[in-house]
Amino acid sequence: MPSHPFDFEIQADIFSTPEMTSIFDEQQRFNRWLQFEGALAASQAELGIIPVTAAAEINNRAKYENLDPATVREGYRKSRNSLIPIIKALREACRNGHGEFVHYGATTQDVLDTGQIMELRDAFRIIYRDLKKLEESLASLARKHSATPMIGRSHGQQALPITFGLKCGVWLAENRRHIERIKNLTPRLLVGQLSGAVGTMAALGEQGREVARRTMNRLGLGCSLISWHTSRDNIAEAAHLMAMIAASQEKIANEIVELGKNEIGELREPAPDGAATSSTMPHKRNPVFCQRIAVMARQTRALSGTITEAMIHEHERDGRAIWSEWLAMPQISIYTGTILNYIKQVIGGLEIIPEKMEKNLKLHGDMVLSEWLLFRLASTLGKLKAQEIMGAITGEARTSARSLKDCLLADDQTAALLNRDDLAFLDHPEKYLGQSENMINDLLGEISAQQAIDPENL
Repeated sequence: MPSHPFDFEIQADIFSTPEMTSIFDEQQRFNRWLQFEGALAASQAELGIIPVTAAAEINNRAKYENLDPATVREGYRKSRNSLIPIIKALREACRNGHGEFVHYGATTQDVLDTGQIMELRDAFRIIYRDLKKLEESLASLARKHSATPMIGRSHGQQALPITFGLKCGVWLAENRRHIERIKNLTPRLLVGQLSGAVGTMAALGEQGREVARRTMNRLGLGCSLISWHTSRDNIAEAAHLMAMIAASQEKIANEIVELGKNEIGELREPAPDGAATSSTMPHKRNPVFCQRIAVMARQTRALSGTITEAMIHEHERDGRAIWSEWLAMPQISIYTGTILNYIKQVIGGLEIIPEKMEKNLKLHGDMVLSEWLLFRLASTLGKLKAQEIMGAITGEARTSARSLKDCLLADDQTAALLNRDDLAFLDHPEKYLGQSENMINDLLGEISAQQAIDPENL
């Protein structure tokens, strides 16, 4: 009976996707281990270490469908080793005594580590693909709304005018950095393991390094110059990169939740297809996808700490560290992939309400241009004096409920320094956008250049 949301059959795919969970499917994992054993045998046969006929038989049988599931299940009921039941079943499946050459010179962690790297390769291919798709949607929003004015906020308070395109551009730039991080990480990460019980390759003999090179080449992986049984920095980097990617999506999701509150009403998560989001209040549009993104991102960050702890190994191998890593990495990967699946849907169908953005931009009237006034006056009075005057005048405007313009005109010093055009500008906060459009255009150009050299697939 399923007991984890990943495995639910009725309430399925809420915190997972079929594509991501299939990577970590139990039989898929077994087949990766068997693929390792087949590659190892083929490489050893090429070098004359084991008979060619044995390698051929091992490769013919090295698929889970060729093994006796009852033997495997019974083996795991009795064994305390992660791999032995699979090895035993493969040996029994091989004919003519060729099973004795299965797993020749390798150790359990060699197989499990390499299998995990193959899983992470598949996971990062999906993550990379979805970041690229998300990039397209964010770039489209940044371009379309490069001049759509809205209020910028800092410390939870209204600050100065920005454009919605600028906000999207910030998300876009961060997303591109994650794409570049994946491109940078994968050559280091996609390296297999084959070094024997304590990392010396002793059981593999003088040809051990060549066996390892050929085995990893068959698996499409790099080959490490030295054992990494106890060096988990690349795995930790992968986990933390996923956590960072998840955190970026939570930031976007949180912004949509905040700006979607009725009192603000500038953005909304796409409407569900006729399904209610509240059990008792039909009028509500709960941002369910954004909330799920936040929940999974928090899980991912917490689990990434487990991976950091798993870097601390004792001696040449330490099951306490490695098992905690093996438990956490599938969850981190599945959550990250699912988060990206949700955020793609949210951004792709995001409801944008420019008229509410305009209304909120003018909520405090001409007060949102106090910075512009400060520097306008500073050119004559100096910044410190102008700041002192503006502090007093904005305070007066707040307490008297008068406009900033009226308070400026009532002050002899500022009234003498501001002309009609200056005062008229206070009615148009949408014009105080700085270099927003230029920055967006430059960013889009830079990303286009980077996209031109992106690999199509990892």
